[in-house]
Amino acid sequence: MLQALDCRRLHIMCGMTPTTNDISDAELEETYVSNLRYAADRLEREGVMTLVEPLNSHFHPGYWMSDPAQAHRIVRQVAHQNLKLQLDVFHAQMSGGDLSHRIKDWAADIGHVQIAQV
Repeated sequence: MLQALDCRRLHIMCGMTPTTNDISDAELEETYVSNLRYAADRLEREGVMTLVEPLNSHFHPGYWMSDPAQAHRIVRQVAHQNLKLQLDVFHAQMSGGDLSHRIKDWAADIGHVQIAQV
């Protein structure tokens, strides 16, 4: 399907934080990092860039990755050439702002910029 759509970038969402207390944040992160490594490898063979995007907690309460700094740290932790940050300036502004510094400091790790609302 990616070929049929000529899709060159794919956002891998992390999903909602489970409401049960039987799984730790460290376990959630470990699972997401492992899944991202798999996806980045698999999508690289297809010529598709793998992206992660934090969503602000005001408009998306419960979404596990709500902080751009957390997303950037995870991109660095996975350390795969085919994994980049999707920087949505609306979510980044809603989650602490400082856009000009974030863009400058994280430029090498940004694979897509999305501009809306801000």
